[in-house]
Amino acid sequence: MIRLNPATGAGDRLLKRGLPMALAGMLLVAAIAHGSESDVQADSAALRATVFGTPPQNMAPMPSRVPLVEINIALPWARPVPDVFWFDRKLRVWFSAQDRPAPLAIVISGTGSDGNTAKLSTLRGALFGAGYHVLTLPSPTFPGFIVSASSTGVAGDLQQDGHDLYAAIQQIVAHLPRKVQITEIEVLGYSLGGANAAVVKSIDAAEGKLKIHRAVMINPPVSLFASIGRLDKLFANSIGSGDDGLERLYRRLYAGLANLFRASDRVQIDEDFLLGAAASVLKTDAEFAAAIALSFRIDLVNMFFAGDLYAGTGVVVDPQHPPRVGDSLEETQRILRSKPFAEYFTKVFAPYYLKHRRNSTPASLIADSRLDIIGDALRNDGDYYAQTNSDDLILGKKELVWLKDTLGSRIAVYDHGGHLGTIGERQQVADMLDMLAGRWPGAAK
Repeated sequence: MIRLNPATGAGDRLLKRGLPMALAGMLLVAAIAHGSESDVQADSAALRATVFGTPPQNMAPMPSRVPLVEINIALPWARPVPDVFWFDRKLRVWFSAQDRPAPLAIVISGTGSDGNTAKLSTLRGALFGAGYHVLTLPSPTFPGFIVSASSTGVAGDLQQDGHDLYAAIQQIVAHLPRKVQITEIEVLGYSLGGANAAVVKSIDAAEGKLKIHRAVMINPPVSLFASIGRLDKLFANSIGSGDDGLERLYRRLYAGLANLFRASDRVQIDEDFLLGAAASVLKTDAEFAAAIALSFRIDLVNMFFAGDLYAGTGVVVDPQHPPRVGDSLEETQRILRSKPFAEYFTKVFAPYYLKHRRNSTPASLIADSRLDIIGDALRNDGDYYAQTNSDDLILGKKELVWLKDTLGSRIAVYDHGGHLGTIGERQQVADMLDMLAGRWPGAAK
């Protein structure tokens, strides 16, 4: 996968041409501004829970060994692969098989993440230990998925990404070894992957090709645009809009990142690496907020770059002269890391979908980014569940109320954890397994 971060580079040829999307920009600002400023001023406990995650002493028991196989699959609808993405021609997923008939749990990663993150490893261990086959997938906003599995190349639309995931899952399941016996299929995901999982189940309810039984959303957004808009505000408040603050933070993180690289066989800077480094060297609330904001901004940089390249919108990539293997990408990265999600929407996402989706408007594109698009299914189908935290950084108060009102007794709201800080905790794992098995007692804990 290509990861555009301060340790790598990104394109020299640039077309700085904006599109007349003032109306779209105003609508997006309105969509993300309905929450108060307190939405992005999380308390110390939420910030630290987001960075540190679950303390070791509170982790659920995990199996001592989980078999793991990497699967690389070429998908028949994949678009031509740009030269700069030469190493992402196949979709990479990871599979852990039981040695007996078992249900299959499909787990979708969070924003910008691949299919084998530390959080996925934790969920994989809990699920495999409970007797599931486990298949973990990257986020549809991860560059490796965009290149190998997206039918558009422009990520962030819940329905379109859901259909791409659904098609990819069918191909993967069909190519699993014949000895793997699947009794039923469940789907779950964390962060944006939670919303993706629910949409995938709703698509399957209409098409019936996988017969997915239950879906569990772990810390989902209610609105993709509103949640990332909050994180953009967090970035501006804690780092600023220029390069100086970001460079100072990265220098603070450098030693921790170097140590993590030496101790690991992974080759990319992702959320777990950044937050791991932050946990070791940063101390104040402002520093923790900055590290969280930076991790999400790097995910946006990758999605922005891939979308601009595929859509040919010319924000930072000249459509007539796209980058090739070996070209420097440093200047492109520098430009993109200063751009908030609103610019991805107005300059890449909206121009592409307004052109390709009949009767769409900027307002309809924003509305389609919300879980409301499957609101009836979430209310009326008892096989949708959610877990979230009362201090989740990506949710506004009204959005948390919407989740509670929509899911009723099928949601667990924990009183701590920030964003994803309860993954692997004993109660979170026990509740997740109860939800997947249909024995959830129907009371938030």
